[in-house]
Amino acid sequence: MATTTTTSEGLDENYWCAKNKINGNFGSEILSDDAIVGDFDSLPLIDIAGIFSDDLEERKKVAAQLREACTKVGFFYIENHGIPQEDIDTVFNMGKKFFELPFDEKMEVYINNTPHYRGYTPLYGGGSAGPDGKGNANEAFDWGHDSKLNDDPEDKFIDPHMRGENPWPRQIPEFEQVLSNYYRRLRNLGRVFAQNIALSLGLDESYFDPYLTHPGCSALVAHYPPQEVGSKKFGIDGHTDAELVTFLAPGDVRALEVLNRNGYWVSAPPKKGCYIVNVGDQLQSFTNGLYVSTMHRVLNYSGQERYSIPFFFSCNFETVIKVLSGWELT
Repeated sequence: MATTTTTSEGLDENYWCAKNKINGNFGSEILSDDAIVGDFDSLPLIDIAGIFSDDLEERKKVAAQLREACTKVGFFYIENHGIPQEDIDTVFNMGKKFFELPFDEKMEVYINNTPHYRGYTPLYGGGSAGPDGKGNANEAFDWGHDSKLNDDPEDKFIDPHMRGENPWPRQIPEFEQVLSNYYRRLRNLGRVFAQNIALSLGLDESYFDPYLTHPGCSALVAHYPPQEVGSKKFGIDGHTDAELVTFLAPGDVRALEVLNRNGYWVSAPPKKGCYIVNVGDQLQSFTNGLYVSTMHRVLNYSGQERYSIPFFFSCNFETVIKVLSGWELT
C-alpha cells in the first residue's frame, strides 16, 4: 500500500476511504490517491449561480453539470447557492445549545411523544440496532413545515401524522424562529433546484412544480460524538435517502462516506461555503435509475464533536412516483 501522511487531526491529507464493502466489515483504511479503486474517488463541485439567472443558456450550463454528477456519482458539492453562511451557522449554534441541555429537558420534546415524527431522538435511539442492540451513534432534532405558519397551501394528504406543529424546546426562545426561517429558505432553494433538475433531464423547467406545491420536506440538526477508531458502531449506518434530493450542511468535521459502484467508501469532506447534495430515491425512481441514489454513511473517527444539518427535499405527500414518460424499460 502507498504511504500516506496524516494531518494533526489524524486524517489523510488527501481523503479518507474505507476499503470495504457494506457487508458488515467495519474496517477502514487511509488510502492515497493512487491506491483508490473505483468509478469515482471524490465528489464533483458545481457552481449553481446560473440556476438563478434569467439567461436560459446559463441555466443549461448548470443543468449539464448536474446531469453528469447525478448519473455518475449521485453526490456533489454546490457553491453559490444563495443561503448566507451566517444563517447556516446560526442553526448550528441553536443545535449546539439544544444538545447541551440536560437529557430530561431534551426529552420534553421526545420524537416518540409527538404525532408528527418531529422532535428529539436521543443518542443510540435511531437507525438499525447494531451488535450491541443500540441504534446509531448520534442524537438529533427533527422539524418540518409548521402548520401554524400558514405560508404554504394546505396539504391534501390528510394523515395527521404528516402535518402539524413542531415541538419546540421551551428553554431556547429563539430556536423556533431560527429553524423555521431556515426551513423556508431551503424549501425555496429546493423548488428552484428542481427546475434545473427538470432542465437537466430535457424536460420543461416547470415539470416538477405541480409535485412541489406543498412539499413534504423535513430537516434535522444532528450531533455525532467522536467514536473510537475501529469501534463497531456507525454514526449513521449505510442507507439511501427517500426524498427527491438532500441538501446537507456538513459542519466542519470529516465523517461522511459515500459508496462508489465498485464497493469502496469514499470520503466527502466538508468544503467551505458548500452544501453537499445527493440524489434521493424519488428522483432515482422518476429517472428509472439514470440518476443514482447513492448509499452513504457516517463514521466520526475525527476525535471531534460533529454537527450536521440535512434538509430532505421531497415531493408532495400524495405524489405518485412513477417513471417519466418515455423512460420506461422496453
